[in-house]
Order: sequence, then structure tokens, then C-alpha cells
Amino acid sequence: MFLPEDRQIDVFQAVSLIEKINRSYSPKGRYMELYNDPAMSLIRSEVTGRVEGVQTSKNILYGRKATVVASGAWTRSLLHSFLGPNSTLDIPVKPRKGHLLVLENFDMLKLNHGIMELGYVDHQGDNSHSIHLSSTSNKDEHDAASISMTATLNTKGHLVLGSSREFKGFSREVDKSILKSIWDRAGEFFPAINNVHLDIDEDKEIRIGHRPYMPDGKPVIGFVPDMSNVLIATGHEGSGLALALGTAEMVTDMILGDPGRVDFTPFSIENRFSGTA
Repeated sequence: MFLPEDRQIDVFQAVSLIEKINRSYSPKGRYMELYNDPAMSLIRSEVTGRVEGVQTSKNILYGRKATVVASGAWTRSLLHSFLGPNSTLDIPVKPRKGHLLVLENFDMLKLNHGIMELGYVDHQGDNSHSIHLSSTSNKDEHDAASISMTATLNTKGHLVLGSSREFKGFSREVDKSILKSIWDRAGEFFPAINNVHLDIDEDKEIRIGHRPYMPDGKPVIGFVPDMSNVLIATGHEGSGLALALGTAEMVTDMILGDPGRVDFTPFSIENRFSGTA
């Protein structure tokens, strides 16, 4: 299926552009970078109990209208820290680890556009038709890694092959067997590369990340029950970059009390998780 209107975004350049634009608001006091300064707790009014801001390891940040928790796969643990041991709210977002293999100056394969197998859509859910690799770890979660072919060229002209999905907690260890499976899967679609020996031990760029996975396949976007000015935005799994701007618009509409362009209900916290009925 060829979709000529599809576009590809370089995540590094996209983030760099967003940072550049955001920094233009710094002189107005509307933007501050807090890298390596993790959020520790919520600040509440002693009179009303309303959340007024966030305590980080080095700063205190006050929010006039709302506080938004958009911490990806780390949202669950951060909320537990924020809400304390007596809270019954448990949003089941968890990390879904992925590998990407980046090959520099790879002339064997020329691409005019990004390609992915149709099974990639199922690959994001539990009912994947992609290939699976058995695993002996994390038996309490899924016991197989899922591999689905994706192939693109980045802005430097390097070939980027993927992709894998597996539940390994927050491990950042490179799994050579998964990289080999990504390579072998690509060979099923591009037979020419089957004659190329891939030395995984050579210096190659290997990207590892943790997608925020939700069991029901839907992001969580909405207010925390009984907290009128605290919102959550997480659970987009592998579609975070594509859905980021739409999510930001939804969150803005919620904070301002505007109706929005889409129905917020399917993404809300209410009645989806324990302690929210």
C-alpha cells in the first residue's frame, strides 16, 4: 500500500526545533529547561489542598492553571511517588523496549520513501502477526519479542532498520539476537542484503528506547480524579511523535475548558483503571 502523502520526521531535528522555539520564550519567563532535575513531589495549598506546583530536586515550579504529567513510560512510578501509598489510582502504563539499527554509507539498498510491513499495525498491539522471538526472562510479562520490518533513510542518508518490541522493564542492554532478527526480517523484503554480512560487534549506531505501552491500546489524556488541575498525557507507545501536537491541543482545551475538536471521553482516566470509578 503506497501512501504518497505520508511524511517522515527526524526526531532529533524535531526536538531541536522545538527547543529553539521554546527558548525564545525564556526572556519572558515562560520557559525553563530542567534537564537532570527530576520531579520529586506535588506542592499543595495548605488551605485548599489544591495542587499549586511541583518540587524538583533543585527547583520549585508553580503552575497557575494546571500541572501536566507527561513522563512517558515513567508515568506510573512518578504518579505513585506524587500521590502516595494511600492512593488507589494505578495507571498500567509500562515500558516497551525497542531496538533500531542504523547503518552508515550502506549503498546496497536505495530507498525513495519509508517502508514498513503491514503487520506493523498489529505489531503495536498484543495480537501481533509479526515474528516472535522466545525469551527466558520476565516470565511475568510477555515471553516473546516482536519483530516487524521498517526501513527508512534518515536526514544524513543512513539506513535505519527496525523494529522490535518487548517487555524488559527499563533495560538499555543491547540484545544482539534481536538486531540479527531485525536484519533477517529486512532480508525477507529486500533479498539483495542477504548476501551482506552484518557484523553487529562493529561500531554501529543502535538506538534503544522505551515506549509507553497501554494494555487497551489507547493513550491516557485527562484529569486525575479528585484533582481538578492535574492532568496526565501518556500511553502513546510508538506513536508519540505523530500524536504529540494533537495531544498538546487536547490538553490545552481541557485546561481552558474548551470543548475541543475530538471527544475526550475515550482517553480519560475515569472508569478505566482501579480507583477511578
